[in-house]
Amino acid sequence: MPASNSLNTATGEPVLYGYCTWHCGYSADIRVINVDEQGSGPGGVQSACLPCREKYDLVPFSDRP
Repeated sequence: MPASNSLNTATGEPVLYGYCTWHCGYSADIRVINVDEQGSGPGGVQSACLPCREKYDLVPFSDRP
C-alpha cells in the first residue's frame, strides 16, 4: 500500500506527509493549521506535524468550531 494511502492505526485516518511550517521540514501526520485566503492571487497554507502541534498548542483548522 502506498504511503499516501496508509492508515494511522490509532485513529483510522490517513497519514499525511508534508512540510511542517513550524520546524521547517518534512514530516508525517501533517495537519493544516491556518489557511490564508486572498481575493486575487494565490493564498497560502500553514501546516504542522504532531510534535509541533503539541509543543506550540496548535489546533488544526478542521477541528475548530
